[in-house]
Amino acid sequence: MPSHILVVSPHLDDAALSAGSRIHHLAAEGAEVTVFTMFAGIPPLPYSPIAEYFHYTWGLETEPMEHRREEDRKAMARLGATPLHGEFLDAVYRRRSDGGWLIDVDGPMVQGSEAVEPQLCDLLMRAVAELAERIQPDVVLTSAAVGNHIDHRRTRDAVVTALAGKVPVRCWEDLPYGLRGSDIPLLPDGRALLDPVAETAGEASWAAKYAAIECYRSQHSMLWPPDADFRDLFDAHATSHGGGTPAELFRPLGP
Repeated sequence: MPSHILVVSPHLDDAALSAGSRIHHLAAEGAEVTVFTMFAGIPPLPYSPIAEYFHYTWGLETEPMEHRREEDRKAMARLGATPLHGEFLDAVYRRRSDGGWLIDVDGPMVQGSEAVEPQLCDLLMRAVAELAERIQPDVVLTSAAVGNHIDHRRTRDAVVTALAGKVPVRCWEDLPYGLRGSDIPLLPDGRALLDPVAETAGEASWAAKYAAIECYRSQHSMLWPPDADFRDLFDAHATSHGGGTPAELFRPLGP
């Protein structure tokens, strides 16, 4: 059993949504699990129009990221993991080199995925490398960027660039994006992901995953229809991976 697991999550909910049962299972087996959320920085005013819309939708028009960080701390407590919050800004708070907002109010969250952010990408890579050097993980879990969200791609690529060949990397199926498809954008440096492995866990770990997801109440309206129960959606998807037993998918990073 690995002694220390590093989880590198794009946002404050992605790790629980995509790998919550695995995180709980590993922690329950005695591993130290550190969940580092990359894009958890506190944004300065003014906010972009799309960010203001999201804040309204979340019901968090005052100090939104502070509230979301608190949601995350509660969720990680349910999973038995230690949360670390990065200072990098979510895409909805970032600007392009010309000063305009990276994400337009009418554009999808994959908008800007081809934008050049060389300085940011370098800083992300260095942050991952420094954290891994400090805690010496046996395994790293991160996003596969299913759904092509720009921040998921930035996170995955930083992990791959910093750690490929140094520590085993497993990339999760990003949920809820994976409920709608499984396409994975190209990895950097000609790297590739191997075939997915379905990781099953017991009832306690699935209950802990769902309890953690419940903690992110501000995000629920953004993630699935208001009349949907996420447990039903996740159960149906997860059991299709595990041959009737709920499972989460992870793709090992190839050589």
